[in-house]
Amino acid sequence: MLARERQCRILRQFNTDAAAVLPICADHTLLTILIRNLPDNAILYSPEYSIINLTLDTNSISITNPCNDIASENLNV
Repeated sequence: MLARERQCRILRQFNTDAAAVLPICADHTLLTILIRNLPDNAILYSPEYSIINLTLDTNSISITNPCNDIASENLNV
């Protein structure tokens, strides 16, 4: 719903069979929160009309998004 409100698109890319990414050994509740929060934050902190990339690989899940300028003092170098 947030993506629709901000006119963002989520592009999904599967570099492996989705079943090959799982199982992930973690606390179910915390993993559910993580997987919900990461895309929500990507959408929330991207300009409107952005494209959010969600990529599943055998050993990783990545979410990338464009963002507005970040002040250098807020970056860890």
